Amino acid sequence: MPEHTPSPSPSRAVYGFVLYLGSCSALGLYLVWAILPDSVLHSLGLTYWPMKSWAVTLPIYGCVLLALFAFLFYPGLNFMIVPPIDDMRIITDSHSIPLDETLVSEIPPASDLPLAEVCQHLYLESKM
Repeated sequence: MPEHTPSPSPSRAVYGFVLYLGSCSALGLYLVWAILPDSVLHSLGLTYWPMKSWAVTLPIYGCVLLALFAFLFYPGLNFMIVPPIDDMRIITDSHSIPLDETLVSEIPPASDLPLAEVCQHLYLESKM
C-alpha cells in the first residue's frame, strides 16, 4: 500500500511544474492581448482576437461566479447534507459512549452524558 505524504512524488512534481508553466503562459498571453493595441497585434500577423471588452468581462464573470458559489451554492450544499433538527444524529454519533449505570466506583468511567441531564443542570437548576 503506498504511503500518503504531503511531499510530491516525481510525477506530481512534474504535473505541478507543467501546470505552473501553463498558467504563467496563459497569464502572459492574456496580458499581451489585453494591453497591446490591435494595430500592434495585426502587425505581428495576429488578426483574429476576441474584442477587448472581454478582457474586463471575463474576470468580472469569474468573480460573480465565485461569489455565487461562496454565498449560495456552498451553504446550500451544506444545508442539504445536515440532518433535520429532530434527528438523533445531531446529538449522537457512532463514537458516542453511553453511560453504564452498573459500574459504580469513585471515579466514573468515561462516557457521554445524556442530553436531558445536561439540559437539566444547565437550565433547570433552581437559583437560590
